Amino acid sequence: MGMAMLGRVLPAIERFRIRRRLRALQKEYYQAPQKNDTLILQYFRELQRARSLVTRGPSGPCLHLGCEDYHIEGWINVDIINSPAVDLQADLSQPLPFSSGSIDFIHSEDLLEHLERDAGHNLLAECFRVLRPGGVMRLLTPDLGRLVANIYLHPRARHLAWCGAYLGAQTPCEALNMHCRMGGEHRFVYDYPYLKDVLTGIGFRVHRVSWNRSRFPRLRYLDLRDFGLNLFLEAAKP
Repeated sequence: MGMAMLGRVLPAIERFRIRRRLRALQKEYYQAPQKNDTLILQYFRELQRARSLVTRGPSGPCLHLGCEDYHIEGWINVDIINSPAVDLQADLSQPLPFSSGSIDFIHSEDLLEHLERDAGHNLLAECFRVLRPGGVMRLLTPDLGRLVANIYLHPRARHLAWCGAYLGAQTPCEALNMHCRMGGEHRFVYDYPYLKDVLTGIGFRVHRVSWNRSRFPRLRYLDLRDFGLNLFLEAAKP
């Protein structure tokens, strides 16, 4: 095997190992009887390792909206909270403090559902405004359709066990309500047809994607959660 081929194979093998490790950490977190911050930090580190193996090429500014304590190196990490992970404090229910057409990529996970419906629509329109033509937003948010199917209509034992441990919910009715409300933190939960209609109405071209996979190297290995209850979308500005 030539050195050039070896240089391509080794990162691929390492990425496979990292993905397997990420899945193991997710499973451990999901089955833990209580929140485990050590597992979360390990997961952050594994994502960083995976990103270091991806050839990304040149890129302009990238926004990570609603970052909380999750800092993505090389991105502008934005949230309203005061955290070491935050590069820019901003209220994301208000217009984004960036020029039109100035951003290459946006990543947002578990933010949209924390905004009232109209504020969420306004944020998505703002994301369209600040993206350059050809720019892409990666968007993750709970999937109302999957929540209803897998927690209420046909409840899965692993989901109900997690809801009992983390949300104090003992029945499908309680579990669905807690997922949709999260103690008042969730304001509006989307399903795929509705969210796609909102995004296409703004002007985006929308594609469903999967956990930590993207045709854009810059958008790989960013995602935290994949419990089978989330939407994974990429929305491109023509």
